Amino acid sequence: MKQKGNRSGNIFGKKMHLTWTELIAGIAMILIGLVLLIWPGIATSLLFGAIGAVCIIIGVVYVVRYCMLEAKLAITSFDLSLGLIWILGGVLVIVFKNLLISLLPMLFGLIVLIGGVIKIQSTLGFRRMNATRWYIELICAIISIAFGVIILLNPFSTALLLMRVIGIALVIEGAMDLISRIFYKKTCDAFFIETHFSD
Repeated sequence: MKQKGNRSGNIFGKKMHLTWTELIAGIAMILIGLVLLIWPGIATSLLFGAIGAVCIIIGVVYVVRYCMLEAKLAITSFDLSLGLIWILGGVLVIVFKNLLISLLPMLFGLIVLIGGVIKIQSTLGFRRMNATRWYIELICAIISIAFGVIILLNPFSTALLLMRVIGIALVIEGAMDLISRIFYKKTCDAFFIETHFSD
């Protein structure tokens, strides 16, 4: 049976692995979900407080760095402007924290909904590669889309309940994403190996 070159695994000659970006994104989504689930009220408030504080710190670093520059370097540097913009942004995030918190359901709802749409493409990929359990990915896609729609419609009586539902959705979405990507890459490897050796 003739092999094409020294390739093994997929068409690129190497196996597909879960990237650090995918791994970190999945774990981060699960952690954020757990925080929202356990401490819904505190978590949303601290989230934007932390973001605002980080922006202000970054701005202060830029301003201090500008002040330490020599005159001939300072005239061509935008560190002062960038620093003031970062500081202003951080202050605005803290001041308008309640407004931003009110937008969280829309943001997280869209994230979960988009995740479901992406899983639909993964489902088609599984199906085209003749994966035996491709329907599991379809079920995951339906669950994600359902959670996304529910969060966007917000039929809940209290904000705390909504945050807990968002937390549950993010935990499930993050776990499904990690599992889905692992199985998708393994299925791709098996498919490319099979088609490679069958040529």
